[in-house]
Amino acid sequence: HDEQKTQVQDYFSRTAESYVSSFSHKSGDDLQRLIELGEWDRQQQALDIATGGGHTALSVAPHVARVTVTDLTPRMLEKAREYLVAQGVTNAEFVVADAERLPFADATFDRVTCRIAAHHFPNVARSVQEVARVLKSGGIYLLIDCMAPSDPELDSFDNTVEKWRDSSHGRSCTPEEWQVFFTGAGLQVEHQEFFRKTHHYDDWTLRSQLPDNEKARLEQFILESSSRSQAYFEVVQRADGHLESFTNDFILLKGRKR
Repeated sequence: HDEQKTQVQDYFSRTAESYVSSFSHKSGDDLQRLIELGEWDRQQQALDIATGGGHTALSVAPHVARVTVTDLTPRMLEKAREYLVAQGVTNAEFVVADAERLPFADATFDRVTCRIAAHHFPNVARSVQEVARVLKSGGIYLLIDCMAPSDPELDSFDNTVEKWRDSSHGRSCTPEEWQVFFTGAGLQVEHQEFFRKTHHYDDWTLRSQLPDNEKARLEQFILESSSRSQAYFEVVQRADGHLESFTNDFILLKGRKR
C-alpha cells in the first residue's frame, strides 16, 4: 500500500500543473450537484480530501466557515493553495494528509468532500471509515469518483484502461462496493446518482504523461476490445483510424453519519 501511495505522490508531483488547469476537473455538472446536495451553512467546518487542483474546495469555501484542504502530495497541495489564493479564498487551511490516516480528531467536521480521487486510494474502505470518524454525528460525506460498472467484463475493461493510463490508479469501484463501504463505516446513503464523462483520448493521455509507445498500445487495446465494451464505453474512432474518445461512468454519493 505504501508503494502505491509513493506512486500516487510521484504521479501528481509530475502532473500537478495539468490537474489545476484540467477542464474536466475544474468544471462539470457533478461539482454543481455536489454543492446542491450539501445542505451548507456558514458555521460549518468542511474537509476536502485529496483536493488535487483544489476545484472542489473552491466551490465549497463560500458556503462554510472554514474548509480544510488536504492532499497526500505536497507539491499538488501547494499548487491548489496558489490556485485558491489567486481565486480570493481566505477561509481555507492546507494540510498534507493521507486519506487513510487523517490527522484530525474524531467528530471534527460537519461536511467532508472527496471528488475524483478515491480510485487512487489503496484501501478505499479504510478511507471511508476515516471520513466517518472525523465527521460529527449527522455530518455529511459527499463523494464523487469514477465508477466501474457492476458487470465483471465491463469492470475489468474499465479498470485495465485506467491503470494502463496511470499506474497510480488503484481501483474504480462498483456502486455495490460503495454501498458496502458507506454502510460498513456507519454512513447512511441518502442519495446516489450516476453521470458519464467523455474523455478525448489525446488530451486524456497527455494529462497523465503517458509515453507515446504506451499510448499507442493502449489505443490498440481499446479499439480491439469486445463490441460490448466498445458500445458501453461509447468508443469513437476517427476517420484516420485513431481513437477519438470514449466515455465512462461516475458516481455521486451522499452519506450521513448516523
